Amino acid sequence: MDKKNKVLLLVTFCLYLLNLFISPGFNGGADSITHYQISKYSWIHHYLLMDQWGKPVFTILSSPIAQWGFTAVNLLNILLIFWGAWLSYAIGKNLSLRHAQWLPFMVLFTPIVAGNSISGLTEPICAMFLILFLYFATREKWIIGSLIVGFMPFARSEGFVILTLIMVFFSFTKRWKYIPYLLVGTLIFNSLGFWMTGKALWIFDNNPYINTGIKVYGSGSFFHFFELALPIFGIAFIPLLIATLRQFPRFKHLFSAEGENLQSQIWFWLITGSFWGYFMAHTVLWWQGMWASLGLIRVMFVIAVPAALLALKGWEWIEEKWLGPYPKSKIIFIGLIVAGPFVMRLFQLQEIQIYPPLGIEEQVNKKLHAALIQKYSIPEHKTFTAHPYLNLLLDLDPFDTAVNDRLHQWRTAQKGDLVIWDGHFGPNEEQVFQQELDADSTFQLSLVIEPDQPFYTLNNLLYTIRVYEKK
Repeated sequence: MDKKNKVLLLVTFCLYLLNLFISPGFNGGADSITHYQISKYSWIHHYLLMDQWGKPVFTILSSPIAQWGFTAVNLLNILLIFWGAWLSYAIGKNLSLRHAQWLPFMVLFTPIVAGNSISGLTEPICAMFLILFLYFATREKWIIGSLIVGFMPFARSEGFVILTLIMVFFSFTKRWKYIPYLLVGTLIFNSLGFWMTGKALWIFDNNPYINTGIKVYGSGSFFHFFELALPIFGIAFIPLLIATLRQFPRFKHLFSAEGENLQSQIWFWLITGSFWGYFMAHTVLWWQGMWASLGLIRVMFVIAVPAALLALKGWEWIEEKWLGPYPKSKIIFIGLIVAGPFVMRLFQLQEIQIYPPLGIEEQVNKKLHAALIQKYSIPEHKTFTAHPYLNLLLDLDPFDTAVNDRLHQWRTAQKGDLVIWDGHFGPNEEQVFQQELDADSTFQLSLVIEPDQPFYTLNNLLYTIRVYEKK
């Protein structure tokens, strides 16, 4: 990469930091806070290190950083984003792309990436396992690549989709001897899980998505992610589609893939395959309402680098076929890429936001926090809470049941304990309904906090917060 592009990359890093430190809110909502809290308190409650909702790889690697606070975890994710962007350039060079130096900027200005950079989410670290595998694949270092990507499912469960794809790739290209290396990560974590829980099939028995009882997240249209593809990936999705369509003739050589050169195999199986395999997995999960999907678009963060590679491949074909040596076309293309996240900021798409505001639920919880500390000395009262942001504001260890417990345990409250019910997590994740608390004469309604402007949350429920004190 030349000096000019390195300077531009440094400027982009400064923009990311500016976004982090001046934004009033953060990305990822309550999940960001929960992942951070699991990491932070895993040194006290060791079982959290292997919590499959929290993602063991993320928890273990981020736990030292989490001791420094939520902003430190946000910064860690930004560093991971930039590492992945830099590796995209190396991958592009190894694949002989003419404009490989564009790739870091295409990744960094992908709306779903820039719009989720201030978070404690697991998507950035999950993406790194795929990116590192692609990097080592382009250098034919199959053993180290396989060992690394084998840990991907423990950064996010969708990693099993990628592992399956790579196993198929190794089979069709007669690289069977590398398949066992893909399973090392699973063997290590399942052994640790067995040691900690006594469950021989910990990987399945403790998976919160396979064994979920949550039915409130619903399902949606098969075309949900297709309809949102342009907001997610920006204008780059158009040349991405072109590059994908140009891969179709290779299907006729599917059973003779080992005869193709390495670059053709990587483009077809590992780049196009990983993008569309992951994309379609989430499409089906949301369409069928499986594994508590909720149709969250931020999951597409994981395939931002394959998306950028395909988009650049498509653009270079367009350039070669129609545009020729017209520098203005390049400027327009890169300009549209860079503008993507800023354009998306003009729309009310909660999951893609640079300079994110404080979420509307978080704003109400902030009002509640002010009212609580004015009325109560919180350390003297055990609390039963549901919203992770409130626990963050109160600086509570949400896993220390002596001082705080999950809302669904409200019936165990003793005199003076505070039960804090909110209109999102209460009736949905916690399955605790306002009518139950109102009907219990052993509780006294102490506070009611309502938003400045009424709004509806998950499953069209009016959002409010009610605090009950045990008599």
